[in-house]
Amino acid sequence: MKIGQLYNLPSFQRFMDSGKKRGFADSYAGTVLSRWLTAIDPTILEAKYPELTFLNSGIQADNTGGYAKRIQTLRVREQGSFRTAGDASSEKGKISLAAEDSTLKVISREAESEWSEDEVRENELQNINLPSQYVTNHNRIYQREVDEIGYLGIEGNDGLANHSEPNSASSSGTAGSLDGDVLYNDIAGLITSQWNDVNNTAEYMANRVDMPIRVYNVCAATFLDTRGGVRTVLAALQLNFPNVTFQGSFRLDADLLQASTTIAYNNSPEAMKMRLPVPLTVGEIVRITSFKYHVESHYRIAGLDLFEPRAVRYLTGL
Repeated sequence: MKIGQLYNLPSFQRFMDSGKKRGFADSYAGTVLSRWLTAIDPTILEAKYPELTFLNSGIQADNTGGYAKRIQTLRVREQGSFRTAGDASSEKGKISLAAEDSTLKVISREAESEWSEDEVRENELQNINLPSQYVTNHNRIYQREVDEIGYLGIEGNDGLANHSEPNSASSSGTAGSLDGDVLYNDIAGLITSQWNDVNNTAEYMANRVDMPIRVYNVCAATFLDTRGGVRTVLAALQLNFPNVTFQGSFRLDADLLQASTTIAYNNSPEAMKMRLPVPLTVGEIVRITSFKYHVESHYRIAGLDLFEPRAVRYLTGL
């Protein structure tokens, strides 16, 4: 996900300008870039927030929709065939387009913070810019919410980990109870089964596997060959599937889902997008009394829009 897709950057400029008018010294670049983000354009927060794996999944955020209550996606596919010359059958030789559509409800989320002049000046003695710190906290909670909604959905909209349409299979047992070769075969089988489902279509073939952190750690610590081999299950998976990225997420364990879930998926915009019609927008600082101030932020989100269910496949129970 790109910074411009996740944040309304002009709103942060207005926030900083309003802060300067109120005597709260700080710089726009210091607030938006150095403190929160690793760089201006590339994938964000991988080093600073490694636990927010959905934000670093490579799934494209899409800001289409603005303040509409629902987002409709339309996809067309060709159907029909040619006919042998001279065959007058009405059932042959016709080619047309079939339309598929999906609709997602958009949810509006908002937050606010208040502080006093005394609090600002007290924090300045510790070199803390209180208004900037409040908005930093808005941003941190926003990131966590987007990560959670991406995996688990929101208000009836499915997420990447609990979508109703993708195919699913059960594991041979929990990761900690399996021998290295069985654990490897379960995860490798998940990938190859997903690839088989999409007939190796590049835009839909899984290029990422997300698993519970517990499973990831077991894979990293368990030797593939218990008779003395030195390669772990994770190392063998990375070697044999060099185009697949493996990562662990705390959102995929059984306490948040009906069962522990490992996901093989393709993050291509041809397969799915994260619908974020209004990215995080911060209001200007408002003086509500002689010595008290107020700031608001909001965003609008619909969650994961899955265009091709076969681009996702689940393995439950690890």
